[in-house]
Amino acid sequence: MKKYILLLLSFIFIYSCSSDDDNPIIPPVVAPSIDINLASSFEVKRYNIVEIDPTIDIKNGGDGDIVTSYQWSVVLENKDSIISDQKKLQFISPQSGKYTVGLTVTCGETIEKASTTVTVSANNNQFLNRANTVIEYNPAPDFSLQWSGIFATDETDLLAQIQDAMINESGIYLGTFGGYIITKFDHTVINTYGQRDFIVEMDMSLADMKKFTSPAAIMVAYDANKNGMADPDEWYEIAGSEYHKSTTIKNYEITYSRPQAGKSPIAGTHSWEYDIEYLKWTSNKDEVGYIAQTSMGMYSDYYPAWKADSYTLQGTKLAIPIKDVSDGEQTSWNVGTFGWGYGGIKDSRIDISWAVDKNGKKVYLPGIDFVKVYVPTFNAIGDWGYLTSVFKYVEDINLVLEN
Repeated sequence: MKKYILLLLSFIFIYSCSSDDDNPIIPPVVAPSIDINLASSFEVKRYNIVEIDPTIDIKNGGDGDIVTSYQWSVVLENKDSIISDQKKLQFISPQSGKYTVGLTVTCGETIEKASTTVTVSANNNQFLNRANTVIEYNPAPDFSLQWSGIFATDETDLLAQIQDAMINESGIYLGTFGGYIITKFDHTVINTYGQRDFIVEMDMSLADMKKFTSPAAIMVAYDANKNGMADPDEWYEIAGSEYHKSTTIKNYEITYSRPQAGKSPIAGTHSWEYDIEYLKWTSNKDEVGYIAQTSMGMYSDYYPAWKADSYTLQGTKLAIPIKDVSDGEQTSWNVGTFGWGYGGIKDSRIDISWAVDKNGKKVYLPGIDFVKVYVPTFNAIGDWGYLTSVFKYVEDINLVLEN
């Protein structure tokens, strides 16, 4: 009898366990809760940045499984305007006044809002819309450098001459691949949400310029530590229309060597090829070659006089369509262009939000203080030498002036 009772109890136990597995108890879904702790007020001067860093506590957020989004807005002309989608706000305003700044945090179906007041005071600075200070000029070799009228033999004289050239809106030739200029604004150019922020103007004043000029690549830097310098870790590239193409080469480097003095020229097959082994170059892709001295530049020194016997320039190398339209004589060319995100194209207005880090990852910058413009192409164009870029100026297109 005891044996039957034990068997019955075992059957009941097994059946009970099986029933629990078939119909598990599902805990009720608890919606996330959001608690925002945001200071009530902030103060800052116009065109200066104040960091607004709220404490946000989210419970039942699913250990990150539920997407959390942030939206900052400011009341302008009686309507909310979105200014950021980052958790931490770098607030900057071109105009003095008192602003109501709102934060909306969304986690799943839960939405929580908070707001603060930012008082922006006037300052005595009358800012310029152009980046009017030259920080650095480092062109690549090219016979076109003589056209800038720069005849410096040391870097101190060089910067003074380049500064004058930019103020006078004279074209500043950057040479071939990697040649660059860095300029600085007297204020932080604001990264306006959803708008383009500054323009890079290249000199296209000469009738033949389209035959030998390339669009220019752009890098930007925000002076985060306010030391007045563009530190190496503060530079970001504007990822324009060509950046992600398969033909684009990131981190490309070319080392240029000073031509040998007194060397006899080696003529080429074309009448314009005065010395086809004039200036040696090597790349970090195990390439070796020469920049030819052409008949157009046979009386010019391609190599910058103030440079050491060799120097290296780097950047993102871009492919550009070019076509010889001189029946193989290589004396006349059609040069293509790029879609967006470069200087010297149809619309060279730049959105700071296009900036990416050295790994190609999108970054958020509240604004920028420095702009580097460089030549991203390395294309020989016969008698004209190599494609070059001719810098004019960089300008803040949203600057607001106050009396």
